Amino acid sequence: MRPGPLAAASLRIGPAGLALSEQLVLAGLRTWARARMVGEEPRALIRPSLTHVASRPVASVFVAMMEHIEREAARAMQVHCVACGGYSYDEQRVVLACGLARVAPDVSMQLLGPLVKQREAPVLLARTLNIALGNAGFPMPVRMWDDEACPATLH
Repeated sequence: MRPGPLAAASLRIGPAGLALSEQLVLAGLRTWARARMVGEEPRALIRPSLTHVASRPVASVFVAMMEHIEREAARAMQVHCVACGGYSYDEQRVVLACGLARVAPDVSMQLLGPLVKQREAPVLLARTLNIALGNAGFPMPVRMWDDEACPATLH
């Protein structure tokens, strides 16, 4: 039995105001980077954790997305430590790309452009992750408008 959104609310990863789905993506990204830095296998940490908190599809798609980003890296990505309250530009790119991938894949591609050589596959995986998170009870917000009158979150 997985804990679901209520138990995940205790995460609080990154800056204030992030949705639980965004925090899960950010925590996964930071855990992946930390595992690589210390020479551990990130899949062994990510799969069981995301499966427990969200679902097996969320874990599988997240791992596939990170593997692709890693394989197609255009440069080293700046990632903060897991407990950091900050939010690097590269972390923002990945999290926002996941939220936008369903409604604005072209914007998602632009966000991931500086990080990967081939953008189509990670955008498709980000879209699939967005859907899987929604199915698991963690809808991804679409953060696309600066205007207060425009809805900041679409599902």
